[in-house]
Amino acid sequence: MNVPKSISSAITSIWLTIAISAVAAVINKQIGALGSSEFIFYLFMYGIFCIFPYKISRGSNPARFIFATLTVISYLLLLGGETTGITKLDLVLSVLLLPIYVFIFYRLFSAEANNWFSQVK
Repeated sequence: MNVPKSISSAITSIWLTIAISAVAAVINKQIGALGSSEFIFYLFMYGIFCIFPYKISRGSNPARFIFATLTVISYLLLLGGETTGITKLDLVLSVLLLPIYVFIFYRLFSAEANNWFSQVK
């Protein structure tokens, strides 16, 4: 079954946010804001997050909800003032990427997307 355009644009946007975050981790490492172990942990986590756009493109409804839940929890923690250990670049990126995540959620939970996820088995 073909992936609807709304899902494809959401998947592309997810890949974009992962790539931007990985580049930010490299920049943070280069300027000394991240140590080697933190840098490796960040890259490992971004590698894990690469599973989400892949699984979503294959029609995994649980992957869609887990991605949304993890993203919302991270922003709730950020809004709650839990910024300990977050670099300034990551904090700025979190704010700048918020509209992209709103777009992703809009696309992933649109009527067209809901119909597609319910049809894909």
